[in-house]
Amino acid sequence: MKTPRFFLGVILLFWGWQVGLLWLGLGLAVVLESARWAKTRFELQASDFNKFVDISTVLLAFTILAALTTDAKKANLILLRWLPLIFFPIIGVQEFSAKGRMDVKSFFFATRKKTEMRFYETKEIDVSYIYAFVCLMSSAYANAKGSFYYFCVVLFFVWGLWQFRSRRGPLAAWITCILIVALTGYHGQNLARQAGRTLSRWIMSHYAYTMDPFKTYTALGEIGDLKFSDRIVLRASFEDYAPGKTYLLHSATYNRFASSNWFAKYGFERVEGKKDGGFWQVNPPRENPLKMTQYFRLQKGRAVLSLPPGVIDISEMKAGDCEKNAVQVVRIEDGPSLIKAVVSYTGASTYDALPGTDDYSVPVKEKPVFEAAAKNLGLEDKSEEEILKTVHGFFLTQFAYSLELKGKGKAGTPLENFLFHTKAGHCEFFATATVLLLRQAGIPARYATGFIAHEYSRLEGGLIVRLRDAHAWAKVFVNGQWRNFDTTPPSFLNIDEEQIPTSFLEDLFSFFGFKLSRLRHETGAKLVETYGLWLMLPLGLMLLLRLRRSGQIKRIKDRDRPGRKKKGRARATGFYRIEEILSEKGGPRRPHETYASWLKRISRQWDNPALMEQLFQALDQHNQWRFGRPEQREDLKRKLEENLMALSEKLLARP
Repeated sequence: MKTPRFFLGVILLFWGWQVGLLWLGLGLAVVLESARWAKTRFELQASDFNKFVDISTVLLAFTILAALTTDAKKANLILLRWLPLIFFPIIGVQEFSAKGRMDVKSFFFATRKKTEMRFYETKEIDVSYIYAFVCLMSSAYANAKGSFYYFCVVLFFVWGLWQFRSRRGPLAAWITCILIVALTGYHGQNLARQAGRTLSRWIMSHYAYTMDPFKTYTALGEIGDLKFSDRIVLRASFEDYAPGKTYLLHSATYNRFASSNWFAKYGFERVEGKKDGGFWQVNPPRENPLKMTQYFRLQKGRAVLSLPPGVIDISEMKAGDCEKNAVQVVRIEDGPSLIKAVVSYTGASTYDALPGTDDYSVPVKEKPVFEAAAKNLGLEDKSEEEILKTVHGFFLTQFAYSLELKGKGKAGTPLENFLFHTKAGHCEFFATATVLLLRQAGIPARYATGFIAHEYSRLEGGLIVRLRDAHAWAKVFVNGQWRNFDTTPPSFLNIDEEQIPTSFLEDLFSFFGFKLSRLRHETGAKLVETYGLWLMLPLGLMLLLRLRRSGQIKRIKDRDRPGRKKKGRARATGFYRIEEILSEKGGPRRPHETYASWLKRISRQWDNPALMEQLFQALDQHNQWRFGRPEQREDLKRKLEENLMALSEKLLARP
């Protein structure tokens, strides 16, 4: 059925308006609508339609090639934009043809020459509605995900379906159904979009967290990906905890920045300790240290620990190997799935290596940006403490925290865009900009990542750390020692919690899983180690008695033992007796063969049509006996036995 008058023309105008090709859309609309009042029509054969389909195919291939050459990442969007023009030859030739329809066979190269396929020879369709749908899809190229585009699409669908509405029912019912479908579709596509975003964020956070923890670089955006998940990754309890107190747990430190990536060059050395007792002496002992107990899981048998500043030693940590580097990054390998670590620490970053050349370096590409920023803040003639105070106030008062990052626009780099245009970003941008700005002012600085522990769980009686608590901050060398320097606005914790809500059910399942793992690794291990032998003996006796009583253990006579006589094999019945004879004569049936196919195969060897006919009759009688009615089975069995007796004698008589 044809589309309504002006339907295709208006859709083409809508497409041209949306994708920025209004004049092209207007020209195509005029050509198509002129076919309505033009008196000239063309008698076209199937071969003529084939040529126009071939033209569209060539245009499609050329557009794909051009899109991949121009911008491979956006090739699908480029192709989507030009679809109405690519398929315009097909709709154009249909509208100006005498039939007004196209042969389906024209769209399939494999069927054009197969004249025996009469279905394709007689099947003709009108592609106008299909073309209209393609135009609406193409106009989504510029869809800003608002309600306007969806409203226009609904209007076009109502217009196109108007002529198909039922005349039997009331018009109000039809309109009501359209409204219900439109509202359901609108909310449905919003839910689908949100579900897609949630799934994408979960995949990104899961991938970022489960990748190799021992890698020596991190890209801007990796921590941002982690923030879209509320999964619990660490449980901790502190002796000095007070309500509302937060703890920075350091995982890694990087000192060289290039191309939106931070790199670490520090090598690792083994930490010696009492492995049997799980004790590891990380740094020289100190008096009256603070204590922290944490539980976490290994990733691929490895883990980089998230630790408070100034770690002295770690006890009760059962790991196969423990290493640290000069910037106090501690990592372990091999151990149970759930790791417990009791950490003694000072609370100050006093063990990090002294500043090096890289701790003063600002990349050449970023240097003009930070020279301008330092000049605007007047950092040249200030002391170290004044510089820190100025930089902290600069980020706290003039910048906003946000997980939604905007494009860099005309800015040269993402950091330039952050500093001078958007002035909004997540912790990675604050930490990176702080480190490079302090280096520009002459203060050594490093980029640190880890977690911030702040959420108290009454269910667990301690702090829990989620993936969304991943954090980045700066380390600065002032007054002869390193210290943490965080310029991210404190409101970021509340913003993360609002944007990534907590799931009570997931937390509950995580808690029970943690308790079961702890019971298995701690309580169960202690019981087995202390009372293992005494527990195994009564348990083994109880199991033996229960199996004996239930009859699972009993004496079995070995009938195949040498010296014993084996009973003769039971005689086969029915057609199975014929199968045994034929197998002994050199024609065994293959495992995958049916009886009918088997008889056909061996009939070539026997060269006796009369005998083979009797075999097939016997097979038919055998099937009737096996699967026939119960009241007829006795009679069928008698006839089958008579026939099989005669066949057996003939087969045995043959050499």
